[in-house]
Amino acid sequence: MLDHSAISPIGNAMRKDLNIVFKISERCNLKCDYCYFFFGGDETWKKHPPLVSREVVQDLGAFVARAARDEQLELIHLIFHGGEPLLMSKPRFTEMCETLRGYENGFQFSFALQTNGVLVDEGWIDIFERYRVTAGVSLDGPPVVNDLHRLDFKGRSSYDATVAGLRLLQQAATQGRVSAPGLLCVINPFADGAKVYRHFVDDLGVKHMSFLTPDYTWDSIVGEPVIRGVERFLLAALRAWLADKNPKIQVRVFSELLAAMVDQRAMELVQTYRDDYRNIISVSSNGDLGPEDTLRTLDPRFASMGLNVESNDLRDLFESGAWREQADAVTIRPEKCKTCDWWKLCKAGRPVNRYSRAAGFSNHSLYCSGLKDLYAEIGAFLVRNGTPLAELALRLAS
Repeated sequence: MLDHSAISPIGNAMRKDLNIVFKISERCNLKCDYCYFFFGGDETWKKHPPLVSREVVQDLGAFVARAARDEQLELIHLIFHGGEPLLMSKPRFTEMCETLRGYENGFQFSFALQTNGVLVDEGWIDIFERYRVTAGVSLDGPPVVNDLHRLDFKGRSSYDATVAGLRLLQQAATQGRVSAPGLLCVINPFADGAKVYRHFVDDLGVKHMSFLTPDYTWDSIVGEPVIRGVERFLLAALRAWLADKNPKIQVRVFSELLAAMVDQRAMELVQTYRDDYRNIISVSSNGDLGPEDTLRTLDPRFASMGLNVESNDLRDLFESGAWREQADAVTIRPEKCKTCDWWKLCKAGRPVNRYSRAAGFSNHSLYCSGLKDLYAEIGAFLVRNGTPLAELALRLAS
């Protein structure tokens, strides 16, 4: 039995922020066949409103105000999500931002948004500028890669429309109106990671990006070629990034690891927060509360918890059985990980890639072999470039 009293519900007793994935739209204008939300097995979205109501926005504002007071939170990172969040009309989005800002009292909201970029136009740029909304764009690579999965409902390419939206955001960033947009890329196991990275950097001029492993679990029916393909993609992209030696290009999944290997403070941050979902909650368009969004596909208990921002507080979520189960994942060191030299960096990888119905989160990552190669490649790069091996070993010692 784990001692929950020793585990801060938001990951660290000193942490003063909370991340909320807010599903303001539970419909989309694309039909990406790998989408965990629509095609991952959880169909609760069919029972939820297509767009969040004014009442739920007000309920969320009041919920956050109570949470900030009760948990001494100073910053709430609110990520407008979907589906596609820009399916909400501009006037309604503006009204929502105004309403939420009105609840700031002793805490601040930080607004972000994840979009496929297709609907981005000058009107949206104006709104992002006015309400300080940081936008991230989802794109999987050049057309030959992106259009394998990211198509519209008529089976047509989404690439050109997405890049057009990205360009508008980039132009606004150069004018100082908004923050520079980053790209989020879901790894295609049969694509060349180096070519995808080069396309983002050389052709699209992107300086901030991350590569996301597919949401396969130990129960997923995928063969070794797919798993090994994901690992090859990561390693190829990493080598291309390391070869650039350009500190202005940030690939989150790589940059955090490299920083941790050379700086003790960065290592402590990775140890504390990497793949720790205890400070991430999700709110559906009907106001239902849940844990980090990708977990909803693992089991119905993570998707339908019977909690809502209208009638429950954050502490109710923290004290629920499903929340405690995923929170416990942080403290579990799977058997295969007990003798692994990379534990402090890895912590068994993303929770979704550790999960099985039989063992819960007690498995090592589905991508364990590739992650080890990734860490070893970064370590070798640092040693070649002057980091003493003994210093690196000491920092990694668990």
